Amino acid sequence: MRHPRRVGVWAAGVLAAGLLTPAWAADASSGGRSLPPVVEMGVGGASASSPPSREILADLLQQLESLQTELRSLRGQVEVQTNEIERLKARQRDLLADIDRRVSELERRGPAGAPAVSAGPVSAAPVITLQEQKDYDTAFSLMKQGQYDRAAKGFRDFLANYPQSTLRDNAHFWLGEAYYVKRDFRKALAEFTRLLSDHPGNPKAPDAMLKIGYCHYELGAWARARESLNQVVARYPGQPAAKSAEQRLAKMKKEGR
Repeated sequence: MRHPRRVGVWAAGVLAAGLLTPAWAADASSGGRSLPPVVEMGVGGASASSPPSREILADLLQQLESLQTELRSLRGQVEVQTNEIERLKARQRDLLADIDRRVSELERRGPAGAPAVSAGPVSAAPVITLQEQKDYDTAFSLMKQGQYDRAAKGFRDFLANYPQSTLRDNAHFWLGEAYYVKRDFRKALAEFTRLLSDHPGNPKAPDAMLKIGYCHYELGAWARARESLNQVVARYPGQPAAKSAEQRLAKMKKEGR
């Protein structure tokens, strides 16, 4: 008869051996053998159900930080460009105001070199009423503020209410500018053309002719655009309008227009 303690140790060993027996071990009762279980493998030999490794997580975190850094940089660039655009807009408004002021002064003085004494009857110079000047300044102020719809209406009303105004040619020009900014190129073309036909000697004539070329360009009338731009270069050499016309002509040539 075996000693109880030895029997216990022997039984524990048998039990442990049974627990440690792999799943593919032979079945003693049937005498057959089963195949090892198939393990589904993922990328890199890892199990598909296994969690991602620390290396993968670290790489994803690094990519996320890089994208955040790039996003912050882009936001900074946008802010800088926005400030630059606002500065340019403010400068444009100041230039428009200065140009209009100078032109108004020239128109009030009359042509340079005019004789002080005339043998015939002297006709009184056209007088700009306070209300007339106020209406014009209101429309022009809206133009400087970028309220182009209201500015266009203001200049249309001015032209209707003051058909004999000495500021009429200026009103046509700025009305054309308002239409041009709004990309209503046909109406802009009509206003700039009207200015040149009625007031060819206006100081804004070079810019009006330039904008006529621009309008034809935007409307796809390439031949008319080239004709107008070449006229600007020929009639106003050395002026800013002529330089802008040359640049647009070079662009058209590059585009094959």
